[in-house]
Amino acid sequence: MAQTFYTKWQSSVLADTGTYVSKEYSNFQTALLREISKYAEAVDAAVVSENKGHYYTSCFIERNGKFVYINHSADVRMDDGIKIELGSFMIRTARHEKDYTGGTNQYCDMLQLQSMIDKLLSA
Repeated sequence: MAQTFYTKWQSSVLADTGTYVSKEYSNFQTALLREISKYAEAVDAAVVSENKGHYYTSCFIERNGKFVYINHSADVRMDDGIKIELGSFMIRTARHEKDYTGGTNQYCDMLQLQSMIDKLLSA
């Protein structure tokens, strides 16, 4: 039986290389953006810009000229690595795909992310 994204990554501890993003975390970022793309497609939207940083991942989603910005940070550092928590995604409206200061920050967990994308793109 295939693992879902959530059960595979939630609470997992990935290697922390300190000065650069570890291969494990880079794999997580790629999987996260793929999952967010599925959520966007399910509400007739698309990821139009993405950014993989040092233990954060962000993207812009667009539908009919409206945009949302999503950011996920993995800032739970432990002795043996970085702990992935999927319980807090920052999401807000944006004016365009480079608008990092857009609307009011809102937070949701992974399970609410698709409905939040749809709600904010419908506003």
